[in-house]
Amino acid sequence: MPLLFAFRLILIPLLMISQAYAVELNVYAAGSLREAMAEMSDAFTKQTNVSVKTTFGSSGNLRDEIEKGASVDVFASASMEHTDALLQSGKLKASAEFAHNALCLIARPGIKLEEDKLVDLMLDSKNSLGTSTPKSDPMGDYTWKLFEKSENVRSGAAEKLKAKAQQLTGKGDGPAPRRPAYVALFEEDKVDLFVAYCTTAVSTVKALPKLSWMRFPDTINNRGTYGIGAAKSSSKEADEFVSFVLGKTGQAILKQHGFN
Repeated sequence: MPLLFAFRLILIPLLMISQAYAVELNVYAAGSLREAMAEMSDAFTKQTNVSVKTTFGSSGNLRDEIEKGASVDVFASASMEHTDALLQSGKLKASAEFAHNALCLIARPGIKLEEDKLVDLMLDSKNSLGTSTPKSDPMGDYTWKLFEKSENVRSGAAEKLKAKAQQLTGKGDGPAPRRPAYVALFEEDKVDLFVAYCTTAVSTVKALPKLSWMRFPDTINNRGTYGIGAAKSSSKEADEFVSFVLGKTGQAILKQHGFN
């Protein structure tokens, strides 16, 4: 086979692929959106032939990267505080509410979860307690607010829980973990209890069925409000992706993953 002909046979498929995905969106998203965002991205690509590259991390750290000039087309944050701030600074075109996520308690085998005793379980000296990191991760911020509301259940609970809690995730440093951080923490017996989003609880227990989880009562719970926006200088495809997430298909996918 002539060399030139063979080269053409290789080149033509490559050109077809590049034409099929001429546009690639760079999407920054909160780690708690990992599974849902992956599914939404696949669905969007099938519908539009626009590929989506996702980068996941704690919302606070992703916001810092964007403020420092990181190239991004869409930012989906676990807190509207971050998308609102980027809107005000001119980095985003908009800051739209698109999902909600409540807090749950994940427990190792042998710990019985009862809704009216969740605060007592966290305070119990026999149980180690893990959380995400406040300021760098909205889940940590929501957890700290839950601790403060726990004063309504047990006087002095807030300061005791803040002092006891091990901030084990959401710091945004170090290499990407080989498996989900929450799964690893329980597999390696580093924690007895962990305060997490209910969506995280569902995926963690799915991976480790021996664990259990329970939603905190509304009297102390905090429902996180997620925000999304396209970058100021992004293309129309970025706007279309945001609309897709806000639309019927995107919202149905989010609901399937435990968001409300």
